[in-house]
Amino acid sequence: MIITVTTVVVLVIGILSIALALYGGYISSEIVDELGSQSEQSQIFEQKYYLLGMIGTIVLLARLVVVPIYFWMLQSLVPYCPGAMCVSGVTNVSEPYSTISMVLKIILTAAYGMWLLVEVSNRRVPTLPFLSKLARSFLLILLPMLLIDSAADVLLVASIQPVYAPCCSSVYDVDPPFSPSAMLGPEFGMMILALTVIISITVIMTQWLEPKATIFARLTLLLSLVAATLYLIAIHDTLAPVALGLSNHHCPYCLFQEFPDTALFAGLFWVGIASACWRVALEMIWTRRNLDQTTISGIVDLLRKISSVSILFSMVSLVSHILVAI
Repeated sequence: MIITVTTVVVLVIGILSIALALYGGYISSEIVDELGSQSEQSQIFEQKYYLLGMIGTIVLLARLVVVPIYFWMLQSLVPYCPGAMCVSGVTNVSEPYSTISMVLKIILTAAYGMWLLVEVSNRRVPTLPFLSKLARSFLLILLPMLLIDSAADVLLVASIQPVYAPCCSSVYDVDPPFSPSAMLGPEFGMMILALTVIISITVIMTQWLEPKATIFARLTLLLSLVAATLYLIAIHDTLAPVALGLSNHHCPYCLFQEFPDTALFAGLFWVGIASACWRVALEMIWTRRNLDQTTISGIVDLLRKISSVSILFSMVSLVSHILVAI
């Protein structure tokens, strides 16, 4: 284990997250057990729910906050691993925990945020219509996720050693590199980049057209998933080699290291996509239960604005780096 400020922070948050998640699981199990024997409106029942909500908010916010700290930790450990030129080298010396932890950071944060949004929105309705579902979902879905995610962080920090790490070129500079543009031609890579920008801007437009036609809600969800997939491909396939000026080097970690603002705007892009998906899902949940949409109108408007601004700024950054490099 390499002891730095960031590794200690990630380790402490990981251990505390496990402890809080287990306690939250205990509270949620009590609520689930009492569902058949007590009315959901009883005072003791609501008290346990509010306790679960507080625990869930703390632990889930901690897992969300640890995401940028996690990637900062990986970058700060590059000088401690001989041979490592970027984060890729650090992840190599901490396999398989680094891969597991990184994938979980990308996927599970969406689930964390969705639970938090439903929980906050649920409190705005006097009848607490999602009390039982929130308790069950925390126990059966979020608890295993939290334990695996937190344990992966703890194991990752413990496994990193100052040993020789293969350079990222051994992965990304193979001939031919694994990318669509290498197999189908550089113009194909630019086409993917252009599609990424067009579809991402379309996601913004559909969000503001939704009040006029409900079909735009499902379209927003679909386009968000397509834009996210294309964005991942575009960074690896086109942005990294063009911005770095190395036609065969597709390492996104080198891109983020050389141009830190690209890492910031990449994170902003995921915030925008996640906000769009959270908002659509929240509105669908409220519609299915025939609940008053005005109770969540403030949250919905805020998510729409966050999503639009985040996606727009990330696309401006993407296009700007391509134009500067060209």
